[in-house]
Amino acid sequence: MRKMASSISALAILAAGNFASADELPNLHDLTLGDPMFYTSDQDIKDDDGQKQMLGTGRPGRTHSGMPHLPVFMGYMNTNYTYRFVTIAEQVFTMIGEGKHGLWRVQENGTIREYLKPDAGGLADGDDPLSPENLSVVTEDYAAFIPEAGWDGYRYPDQKVDDQGRLAFIDLPISHPKYQGKYQKHDPIDLPHFYCTMSENDYPYAVMAMDFAFAQKGANRIGPLGKRAGLDIRENYTNALRLTHFPDARSWVNRGVEGKDALHVDWQPVDTSRTDVEYYLVERPFFNKPYLFVTAVFDNRDNDDLSYVRPEGPYWDSLKERQASLKTTVTRQPRFHLAQDIEAKAVGLPLYGVHHPNRTAYGAGGACPLKGGDWGRYPDPSGGAGWPTNYEEVTPMCDAVLVDIKFYANLDNRDWNDPAKYLANAGTGSRQRTYTVMPGNYGEFRDPYNVARGWANPDAMAVPAEVTLTYTTAEPAVTFEDPARQHPATARMEPTPSTSCRPIPS
Repeated sequence: MRKMASSISALAILAAGNFASADELPNLHDLTLGDPMFYTSDQDIKDDDGQKQMLGTGRPGRTHSGMPHLPVFMGYMNTNYTYRFVTIAEQVFTMIGEGKHGLWRVQENGTIREYLKPDAGGLADGDDPLSPENLSVVTEDYAAFIPEAGWDGYRYPDQKVDDQGRLAFIDLPISHPKYQGKYQKHDPIDLPHFYCTMSENDYPYAVMAMDFAFAQKGANRIGPLGKRAGLDIRENYTNALRLTHFPDARSWVNRGVEGKDALHVDWQPVDTSRTDVEYYLVERPFFNKPYLFVTAVFDNRDNDDLSYVRPEGPYWDSLKERQASLKTTVTRQPRFHLAQDIEAKAVGLPLYGVHHPNRTAYGAGGACPLKGGDWGRYPDPSGGAGWPTNYEEVTPMCDAVLVDIKFYANLDNRDWNDPAKYLANAGTGSRQRTYTVMPGNYGEFRDPYNVARGWANPDAMAVPAEVTLTYTTAEPAVTFEDPARQHPATARMEPTPSTSCRPIPS
């Protein structure tokens, strides 16, 4: 072990020695150096190369079978010096990080918090944001995300009224006319999701990869559980990518230890054949800055432990006749189906995270917020577990659920087990494809053993110069969507001795 540690240290010193200063580091914002097809950058097909019949001359842009080359991206992100690595190749997104990462429970309350835009007039304290007469002001002067304002676009819970007597933020139900009816038929938001932060603000070292991923056809496709958790409310969740675990990755639930107090822990894998789950990597503004979060939405097939809607307020009123079918009490400790046919109640912890044992070194609290709602001024005990659009009574159950950060997603929204995907005729779009070969009699036995016995090869045949195959289908080749730049990768990651969230002003 000592020899291995010294070898690793030597490698780190050797790597660091290649650069005289931080200014000489490679472009860590974009490891492809602005060329997502960098892998062909040293290839040049000359005029006398026979391959030019298929690819033309110069740098190749497709394979021999006519499939377009696809971009490759690499990036990484961190919180508290724990790193996750993302890659994109052949329209497959992967995210690999640490095992058994702790999650917190939050639940959307069916509203969108909107903040006063810079230099806007806004509503006066006492004005009703839901009144029809204020619709134009609400539409023009408030927004859920104000990128140009940076950190200053956010207001703490105790800053509802600014120094000019204006409402600094308002809460609107998703049924509000501002959203032009796009959520009018939305499934009732009755499920929590279990989340944790994956990146620093603006995720500068993964932005190229994530901008590309979020622009693809497979992004922002939310499953039935995700919709019941509100992950498709784009004002709250600006982007989402549904993920699938690698075969050996799991979610884990702490069932505690029978006969012991709640500080005795035992995490066991969730049986996803009985407790359904959907995983997502979501982008959501946090203190009006984009962050990336991993989240899991669970629901049991045989009970409604995880379901809840608060039976009061504008969102509840908007549900109308659908109210009758909804559960209106919170199950404090929902049950999960675990491996070996175990059913157990999830047990949360009073800690910020089991992978962060010395929070006092950060000067950043360390205790679980123990209630839902706006993170606000955490580590002040008034802070909640997430966002202002979360129910306070749906408590976080910190680290009751752990998840392995080992995921993938097919960005073109098609699985590789599709028998029509990636067939060799996709590059032409025709069911028939003609192959040219050197003609001749192939397969004739010449080994004395076979010749002496007069054995002929039944597979031998005269192969003509052209062979035409007919495929059962002609699916288009896998391509990609060109992303519009959402935000520039200009920020520099500056790890701080705190959390990756916004510093609390003194």
